[in-house]
Amino acid sequence: MTQIICTVFDRELARELGKREGESDLEFYHRKFDENLLTFVCPAGFPEKPGPLLQALHLSNCVLLYVKEIDSALGEAIIAIDALGLKTGFVVFDEGADEELFWKVSEKSCVTDFEKIEKEEILEKISLVQIEPIEGKTIVDLDAMFNVKGVGTVALGFVKQGNIEQFQKMKILPKEAEILVKTIQKQDKHFKEAEFNERVGLSIKGFEADDFYRGLLLTDDEEISEANEIEIDFEKNNFCKKEISAGDSVHLQCRMQVVGCRIKSVKPFVIEAGKNIAVREGNRILLIDLNAKPRIIGSGKISKIVSKLDSACLK
Repeated sequence: MTQIICTVFDRELARELGKREGESDLEFYHRKFDENLLTFVCPAGFPEKPGPLLQALHLSNCVLLYVKEIDSALGEAIIAIDALGLKTGFVVFDEGADEELFWKVSEKSCVTDFEKIEKEEILEKISLVQIEPIEGKTIVDLDAMFNVKGVGTVALGFVKQGNIEQFQKMKILPKEAEILVKTIQKQDKHFKEAEFNERVGLSIKGFEADDFYRGLLLTDDEEISEANEIEIDFEKNNFCKKEISAGDSVHLQCRMQVVGCRIKSVKPFVIEAGKNIAVREGNRILLIDLNAKPRIIGSGKISKIVSKLDSACLK
């Protein structure tokens, strides 16, 4: 069974498409269809906060835009989709939606290549999306963690590179803790391993749920390290009118991590995060200014990892 992950922005539509798992500002709805498991990720905390939007898009293989009206939230979503380079998507127009205006607003973005479909086609079209596995050592992006009596610490997330096996030892970054995977669950059943893109519940040893925050990841990939100062090939988005200067305080997004940072210099473009983040060269970074419109001001790939905060400084 192949798992396909799709961002959907409309909460009511998400409820029609799948069964909800938990409730937070980032919600997951699951549905079996044509031998595939479809997971719809709804950034319920958006548009109030941009973080859930970017986290949902990071996890997803495709995007479903249900267009009711052309507003600033839709515009910001299009900017985010384009900045993250998500090229596979579908557009459903609600009755009365201005299709001509939508395509005009989305021109010069990758959304122009999204396929227009009818609401009744959603499940079939998404089940046909082709997933290219990312090979390599294990990376699991975590979105939740809690304690279960008699089990211990349980972490929820998606395998976003390689696969994961029972009794595998890994690090949880950027906390630098060594953990052991005791058991693996998929769809409430026990398995000895899980593959790329699959939703997993992991019973782990070596880390406490009280220390969890969204953005932590599990990995045995030595190319991923902690850093708080990085150089990126930054490009401001076309809709950002703000003049970007050294000393500006903004936020960055990398994978599921959304943290405050400071622009240290613009030539070269160096940003300094308030705490260590888990990164490797080539990762895409989005910069967010919570006071700007749109809030996503630009993006770039990491060209150089400059430094990390010493663990003694973090105590």
